[in-house]
Amino acid sequence: MSDLIGSLGSLSPQQLLALSVFSSYFLLILWLFSRVLESISLTSSKNKDPSRRASKISLFWGLTIGSFAHTWFYMFQYMAWSFANYEAKEAISPTSTILQRVANWLVNTSLFEEAWYTVCLGKINWAWSEQLCLFTVGAWTVFLYIEGSRHQITHVWAYMILGQVVAISVASNLFYVALLSSTRPKRSDKDKSTDADIAVPAKLWLPILISILTIATSPFTTETTFLPNLLVMHALLIVPLLSISPLKHTKSWFKLSIFYLLIFLISIPIRSRTMLAAAGSLPETDASALALVQEQWKVLHSHPAQSSIGWDVVWSSLSFIVWSALTPSASRSKLFTIPYLILATPFASIGLTAPYVLRPRHADTEVSEKGD
Repeated sequence: MSDLIGSLGSLSPQQLLALSVFSSYFLLILWLFSRVLESISLTSSKNKDPSRRASKISLFWGLTIGSFAHTWFYMFQYMAWSFANYEAKEAISPTSTILQRVANWLVNTSLFEEAWYTVCLGKINWAWSEQLCLFTVGAWTVFLYIEGSRHQITHVWAYMILGQVVAISVASNLFYVALLSSTRPKRSDKDKSTDADIAVPAKLWLPILISILTIATSPFTTETTFLPNLLVMHALLIVPLLSISPLKHTKSWFKLSIFYLLIFLISIPIRSRTMLAAAGSLPETDASALALVQEQWKVLHSHPAQSSIGWDVVWSSLSFIVWSALTPSASRSKLFTIPYLILATPFASIGLTAPYVLRPRHADTEVSEKGD
């Protein structure tokens, strides 16, 4: 202990600040987990029959643990790589204490920016990362707001921030647990409105549309505009979730069914441009679809930061498909939905298939919870 105190005393204010910020990151994660677990506990306590969906809840707890362990295995690998890369590049002498070496690394390295540069700059790297951005900004933010309001989930904002600092797959699985632990309010027999008629408030649609714009412009950013563009996308998604209003229904054109469709349609050209650019980066000698898939697999394991976000895409996609298969839906029949998700998601990305599947249809009536 005395050695640790002595090492801390030898650090400069800048080094101490860097260590404090790094430590605060992990404290933030622990605090967010506590908020989310409290949210699930409060929701579960209101459920009169908590054992009704026990098997489904256990499944999503398993997916939570699996996605967390897998994505953070690579996250810790990335931190170790970044530390070793910094010391090799700067020719750091190992004579300093480990605390001083870590402090110097943190002072001279922006981990957040370095990681995102790694996963965004290459055309195929961005083809991976864009999938998670489109899903998070579009379908998942709307899903959090609408279902959080419907099921009266507390601290919905914590799920979004947890997804941003840990992994979207981890946060989404925890939100699925919260939904399964809740009791869905019964609708009055006199209420003829459907999910398709749910009004989308400006505080939800405006941040989402601006955030989608930041995704579209991301490949064209420079060293000076890349980080601000990225931060705008992250920050805007939290805003509508800080204060979730009760759901209202409307007969106007701007309703939930239209908004999900709009997200889907806007995402098509964005995703198409990215995949064409990725295909165009292949050598002319072999520009086949198989070559593109092989290159994507190679890039997925080219860097630990890329592996972390790439496998987050895979886990998020898998978890959404499982959720869609196991829960009632106000959209299309599962005979269409599940094959569509399984076949289309690997090619189109979860950023496109999720809003299409989540979009409620006017012809559908409210789905009962029978068999949940």
